[in-house]
Parts: sequence; C-alpha cells; structure tokens
Amino acid sequence: MIIVNIVAIAFGKSTIKYPNAEPGLPSANLFGGFGLPGLLATTAFGHILGAGVILGLHNLGRI
Repeated sequence: MIIVNIVAIAFGKSTIKYPNAEPGLPSANLFGGFGLPGLLATTAFGHILGAGVILGLHNLGRI
C-alpha cells in the first residue's frame, strides 16, 4: 500500500494541472508542494490503487 501511494503521488505530481491550489497546507514543502486538494486527490487515488493491488495479489495467492 505504501509503495502504491508513493507511485500515485509521483504520478499526481507530474499530471495535476494546479498541484498547489488553495487552501494550502502548513508545510507545503513537506507535502511535495501540494495544496490540500492535490494531496487529498493523490492519496485517495493511491488508496484505490492499493486496494486493487492487495485484492489482485490475494486472488493470485501471493498474500
């Protein structure tokens, strides 16, 4: 799940048109320069992908 979230954040950083949209976060540099909408979007996307990866690996018998 953590690896998939990191991949989703990297994907979001390169594809989101306005990653630093308002409202901003207290330490924007700590969160990769994202505003609140960008951070919520990338972490939600990462959790959706992560759930799919976990279910897929379980279906294959790897977990």
